[in-house]
Parts: sequence; C-alpha cells; structure tokens
Amino acid sequence: DFLFFLNTRLEEDFLKKNDNDFEIIEIVTYINLLIGLDGAFANNMYLRELSIAPICDLNNPKTIAILNGIEKINIAVDRYINLINSKIKFIAYKDDYLKMKIENINNNYPKLRLGQKQINKLKSIQSKLKECKQ
Repeated sequence: DFLFFLNTRLEEDFLKKNDNDFEIIEIVTYINLLIGLDGAFANNMYLRELSIAPICDLNNPKTIAILNGIEKINIAVDRYINLINSKIKFIAYKDDYLKMKIENINNNYPKLRLGQKQINKLKSIQSKLKECKQ
C-alpha cells in the first residue's frame, strides 16, 4: 500500500504538473523523498520479491500501478535534475548554503536512477504479468 501511495503521488504530484507550479524548496524536499523512497523500495525489495513470487498471484491493478510507477523513476529523476538545474541560478543570489545543499543533492541524484539490471528485471516481471492475463 505504501509503495502504491508513493507511485500515485509521484505520478499525480510531479510528473503531470507544470514545473513553474513548484517552489524550489518544495521540489527538493518532496521529490527527493518520493523518488528516494520509491527507488529504495524498488531496488531493494519489490523487484527482488516479485522476481521469485508466483507472479500470476500478484496480477492485480495495484501491482501493475506500482510497476508502472517504478518504470517512471528514471523519468522523474531526469525531470528533477533538469528542473533544479534550470532554477539553481535563481537560488545562487539568495542563499549560498541552500545552493550548496541543492547542488549536493543534485550531484547524488543520478544514483537513484534504475540500473540496467533493475530495468531488465522490471520488464521481465511486466511481461510475465501480461502472460497471466491471456
């Protein structure tokens, strides 16, 4: 349920909104939390468990929504980095400490992207779920 909630919020609150709707602090805090937790759950627990579970038992809308959200982690990370890079010049003259913190987060953010191994595992699970429907 928690992972479903995270992916729903990621989709509704970040991926579908206009970048100008956000204050920079909201982005840094909120999206860092959403993508970070989602990535941690996806990489460390969910994909591993699904790859060994009886997959057709998990063929339900919630699992599909979670997998679709996990699939969008890299899109969200890229969008976040682009947004921060576009707004950081406006932060520079306001608060040096905040700028430094955001740059540190921004430099570490690419690590949250799914690696090829996770992407392959995700695609495999999604394919197996599609076979269950037939």
